[in-house]
Amino acid sequence: MSVRPNRLRSVARLVVFIVGAAVAGVAAAISYTVQVIAVSDQDGAFTIYRELASAGFPAYVVRTSGAQGDVYRVRVGAFANRSAALRYADAMPDVAGSRPVPALAEAIPQGIMPLAPRLLWQHEWSGEEVRVLPWPGGGVAVRIQHDDPLQEATYVVFQDGEERRFGAWNAVPLRVLPEVPDVAAFDIPMVDLTVRSSVEAPGGETEPPPTTEGAADDGPAPAEAAEGVPPGSESPAVEPAPPPTGAAPVPDGARGGPEIAWEDFVADADAAEPEVGLALLRDRSLWPPGDDGDEAVRAAYRASSLTLVARALSLDEADVEAALYDSGDPDPDPDATPPALVVLTVTDRSARETGTVLALADPGRGVRPEGPELIATAGAAPLPVWPSERIVPDAPSTGPHVGDDWQATGDGPFVRLTLADGATWRAGVGAPIWTDGRAVLAWDGQRLLLYDFVPR
Repeated sequence: MSVRPNRLRSVARLVVFIVGAAVAGVAAAISYTVQVIAVSDQDGAFTIYRELASAGFPAYVVRTSGAQGDVYRVRVGAFANRSAALRYADAMPDVAGSRPVPALAEAIPQGIMPLAPRLLWQHEWSGEEVRVLPWPGGGVAVRIQHDDPLQEATYVVFQDGEERRFGAWNAVPLRVLPEVPDVAAFDIPMVDLTVRSSVEAPGGETEPPPTTEGAADDGPAPAEAAEGVPPGSESPAVEPAPPPTGAAPVPDGARGGPEIAWEDFVADADAAEPEVGLALLRDRSLWPPGDDGDEAVRAAYRASSLTLVARALSLDEADVEAALYDSGDPDPDPDATPPALVVLTVTDRSARETGTVLALADPGRGVRPEGPELIATAGAAPLPVWPSERIVPDAPSTGPHVGDDWQATGDGPFVRLTLADGATWRAGVGAPIWTDGRAVLAWDGQRLLLYDFVPR
């Protein structure tokens, strides 16, 4: 076995836990661990345990008895979802010829990883611009944008155990704007904002629903069966991390005037207030959805779209048509790149494609990463300017990255968390490059990995 030695500041928290006929003092709300090796030799298992612990891995030992005798399983960590356990296992070295693998396990010692990592999102980076935005209500959003040619960004929002994904140049929850539009007046169907994700993971925890490209890949279900929790033990509800306190003043001004910082909007948002919808600056295609290339259908859809936007903003249709946008491609494919208007709309929390138009943008004044400049509005409030510093994954990290009661630093291929009481352990994969005090973005040389941490 080859593991890099790294003296623990609080070895007492890395407990050797032996499971016999009865189990006591287990952690209940975590479903996954990493199994390193299973051996019949107790001394050998404890030797491996000590080597792992000295290298910073939160290791423990589980004993099971069967017809063939006792088996000692050496395991590492407590993880809030299988994605985090799988990525962690992949980053670990082989141990005595055995490859660490994620495993279902409920009998995890309470002292192992007081904060269990949950891998929210992972993305193979290929040079696109990435920004991470604190989101009102204790959430976080990742913004990914390609710039060749420059086009709308993809937003991935994690909030209340739920993931949402949509495209826009710029996006902001309505309730953090200084002047919140009267959503009811727009007759927009609202979703039930109190319902959380109902995707149930093995072991009774709730995970974000499965996603498409860029989402954490949980892979096939592990073959190993979960170890039982003793009768009478319960899984306490995990409270979300509290939102940042203290409201920063929101300066006056619209686009073209003083910039409004994203943090000023977010800091003034009360997490107890429900999110009522979104303001989205996005492309509105002038081709119908599922376009089949029929020119008559295209022409009718285009005319209808121009009329609707013109009426919403009290403009002449010719003025609206002058703001057509072709995605910025110098040699667009007419069969693949529909013309579009860039409009600011109010929509419900789901960021559905339709919505009430509040403003029209003018691509002729230059398309910036946050979209073209607005030229006509119908009472639209200014949108915030998201943080100007983009994420540069392959740049050296200046850490430590400080949270409310922990700090994250790089430790070889791992993220090391250190608590205020001195407890420290390897908690995730990669070098930390960003934090908002609740979540950590790390870089493993190939992927960006976004973690948050579930109290145990």
